[in-house]
Amino acid sequence: MINFQSRWWLPVMGVSLAILIVDMTVVAIKGRNAEKAPSIQDVFQGETHEFSDDLGQLRSVVPPTDYVATEPENHGPQYRTADWLKAQGSLAWTLQVMAVEDEEVAKSYLAKREDKEQFAYFMYKEGEKTEYIVIYGNFVTMELALGVADTTDFSLPEGIRAGPEKFMTYVPHVPLIQPAIDQPPPAKYGAVPIIPAENNNPESEVVSPSTEVSPLGSENSTNSALPEIKPEVDPF
Repeated sequence: MINFQSRWWLPVMGVSLAILIVDMTVVAIKGRNAEKAPSIQDVFQGETHEFSDDLGQLRSVVPPTDYVATEPENHGPQYRTADWLKAQGSLAWTLQVMAVEDEEVAKSYLAKREDKEQFAYFMYKEGEKTEYIVIYGNFVTMELALGVADTTDFSLPEGIRAGPEKFMTYVPHVPLIQPAIDQPPPAKYGAVPIIPAENNNPESEVVSPSTEVSPLGSENSTNSALPEIKPEVDPF
């Protein structure tokens, strides 16, 4: 048994090696003859794109205009919105320092303060009345807010002092969407011309009563226009 194995293992190994070499040769020949697929870089580099000068301008749909948007409203650096007020906390307190109708008064007051980073102001609208409210600080309790109000000089007129108020009491009266900063477009683009519709159905036209003639009337008028013919009588 041992002699048989030692006698046949060498030819078997030679045949296996020959088959492996033949397979590798066939694969190499097929790979050499196969068409090479273009790479992504070759695809993009080979494409050419041409765009017109008015691409995206829609000149045939929207006529050009010389309308220029107005400058945005210039709020101060301490101006805040309703989202900022909500972020301060539903139970947090603040000190209301002043409420004025002119925003420039609030901006001027804050510009003179050295501790302006502790202040904020926002638009407050109730009914037809619009005010700008200046507040100071964020406090956990009303007692802490009152303590700061007694120890801080807000440079207010005599008889006026800062008072505590919750942030959430302001939120319903602060506009969520600020007024548009752009003025409306010119009047010539505000209306659409009315074009009367064409009547393509002639059968729907109504004949005027003055021109309407009944069939009977037309027959009578025709007969009246012809001379009257009398029958001949044979005398015999």
